[in-house]
Amino acid sequence: MRPGSKPTIRDVAQTAGVSLTTVSYVLSGRSGGTTRISEATQDRVHAAVRELGYVANSAARGMRRGRTELVAVAVPDLEQPRDRAIATVLARILPEHGYQAVILLGGNWRQFMLSGGADGVIHTSAPEADNDSGATAELAGRGTPHVLITDDAGPGSPGVQGGHEVVPAGTDTPEILAGRAVTRLLAQLRG
Repeated sequence: MRPGSKPTIRDVAQTAGVSLTTVSYVLSGRSGGTTRISEATQDRVHAAVRELGYVANSAARGMRRGRTELVAVAVPDLEQPRDRAIATVLARILPEHGYQAVILLGGNWRQFMLSGGADGVIHTSAPEADNDSGATAELAGRGTPHVLITDDAGPGSPGVQGGHEVVPAGTDTPEILAGRAVTRLLAQLRG
């Protein structure tokens, strides 16, 4: 390993005295295919990880898997108590479902999502209110899961409108709204 560089999976394999494939199997929790990986070998890999301070590159893993394991939580303003509360609840409950929340403020979510920055987005304002309808339509066209929590759900709500799921806010608490939004997003992500 070069001084000052981050340890790689190759460094872990070299330190543990095993192949890259073995390290990959051990770190992913998968079995070794037709070959069983012994406890002693697994222990050596985990010891090398600790010794080197290795942390998996989630961006590279996401590229291989075709998913980021991130959900964008787009809120216009964290100064608004309801938006802040919803973002806080989502950041707490998404990891329980295997996703990390990325909190995006204002219009920053559009470019982030259109560039493939997350597997899905939960947004807390009506698209028409801040000119997001074009981005919403493009995300829908790409099949990107999108849930909108809004006070202005319009006719036919709840359900699908303009290519995205709608959770009408009404008088529900942020916990209830976030829970409904996660349920709808997960249905799209796993559907």
